[in-house]
Amino acid sequence: MFWFVYILCSCVVSYLIGCFFKGKTKNLIIFTSLIVLLTPAQIVTGSNDYTPAMFTFVFNSILEQNYSLRVLRPIFLSLPLGYMLLGVFILIRRKFF
Repeated sequence: MFWFVYILCSCVVSYLIGCFFKGKTKNLIIFTSLIVLLTPAQIVTGSNDYTPAMFTFVFNSILEQNYSLRVLRPIFLSLPLGYMLLGVFILIRRKFF
C-alpha cells in the first residue's frame, strides 16, 4: 500500500515540477524527476527492504551523518538506462507514427 501511494504522489509531484517548463523540456523534466523519485535502494546490504533512493541518501546524510553514495548507485544506473529507452521510444515513434 505504501508503494502505491508513493508512486501516485511521485507522479503528481513530477507533473507539477514539469508544469514550470514548456515544450519538449517539460516531458524530459517529468521523466527525469520520475526516475529520481521512483528508483528504489536497499536500506541495508543483504536485506529485502527497499526505500526510495533519494530520500534514503538525504536521511543518511543529514540524520545519521553517513556520507555514502551506495544508495545513489541505482539512480546512477537508472538515469542512463531511462534516457536510452526514451531515445528508442522517440526513434520508433518518429519512424512508424
